[in-house]
Amino acid sequence: MAVMLDDKYIQDRHTMHRWLRSQAPICEAVLPDGRRVWLISRYADAFEALRSSPTEPAPGDVDAVLAGLDGDFDLLRDFAQPIAGDNVVAHLLVNAVVDLLRHPDQVGLNVAELSRHDGPYGMALRTATDTITLAGIDIEAGETVAVLIGSANRDPIMFDRPDELDFGRNTTGHLTLGDHEDLVDEAITKLRQRFPALALSGEPTRLDDVVVNGYATAPVTAGPSSGGPS
Repeated sequence: MAVMLDDKYIQDRHTMHRWLRSQAPICEAVLPDGRRVWLISRYADAFEALRSSPTEPAPGDVDAVLAGLDGDFDLLRDFAQPIAGDNVVAHLLVNAVVDLLRHPDQVGLNVAELSRHDGPYGMALRTATDTITLAGIDIEAGETVAVLIGSANRDPIMFDRPDELDFGRNTTGHLTLGDHEDLVDEAITKLRQRFPALALSGEPTRLDDVVVNGYATAPVTAGPSSGGPS
């Protein structure tokens, strides 16, 4: 019987990832659009199946975007999208800032760890061009594989204390489809410099999407500004 990836997966995907990984190395699933896929959640199998397809953001001027912000604003609409465009890099920016606001104990910035902990991809869909064998299961050419990147990046076989955000962690090997770390690092660093008292002003709302892991809205309040962006 195939797993149905429904609203429970969207709202509590990391719990679902752990549950799916405990069931079997590979299982069948039905996406909300009705497609049947092979669901891969373990790191080793995800690494084998994944083929990198980096996204290309159309970067905006970080300083100009920050100069136009004050008071209350939305991280996705007003900060991330004007900087990175309407793609997953914008969602990585928002996920990262929300993580930072929820973990004030973390010092500095580690984009790779932020991406591992709550990256912008819930899954990546791939069509097998040839028959491949993963975890002892033959996947025929033409069949769809759904690689749960978020699950693989929290696989305890690969990462100790996988559900914890730890900027001191060695994140070598984390799975990504192109984080554009320089852009993300610059944007978040300058955001924190301009608004050192930035805080969530409401509970962020998750996207209703099984592929992209991110927020539809993430309201924040700027607090006292340190002045213009440096």
